[in-house]
Amino acid sequence: MSELYKIVLTSSLTIFGGIVVLTIGQIITKFFIEPIHEQFRLIGEITDSLIFYANIYCNPGFGREEDWKKAENVLRQRASQLMAKTYVIRCYKLWQYLKIVRKYTDIIEARKNLIGLSNSVRHSNQMENNKRRVEGIEKFLRIRTGI
Repeated sequence: MSELYKIVLTSSLTIFGGIVVLTIGQIITKFFIEPIHEQFRLIGEITDSLIFYANIYCNPGFGREEDWKKAENVLRQRASQLMAKTYVIRCYKLWQYLKIVRKYTDIIEARKNLIGLSNSVRHSNQMENNKRRVEGIEKFLRIRTGI
């Protein structure tokens, strides 16, 4: 085997190995890491929405109609996005077992509480229920709003 042949073979194998590693890295990133990161980002947005709209759901039935509508829509949208981001994560049970993502049952309960909160923004007799819903969301998503 000539010296030139060894050099070309070594460089070709190195380039091919680099391409394989890059491709596998991209697949892992796109199919596993990014969806998990998106779910965490959304949990941050849910925290933001809970803090931002606290003046509306902590005082249900008071305020302006357009504020109620906006809060209702945003909270319901966050609930649906939470489920969508969760369904996109492949091998969810594995990540759940490794405690990288929230338990699926906790995601369901957080979604229920978000929808319940959205439904009760207008009703003045729901103040205590709304407080329990927010506490549930905080518990199931492991967040703190300080409200």
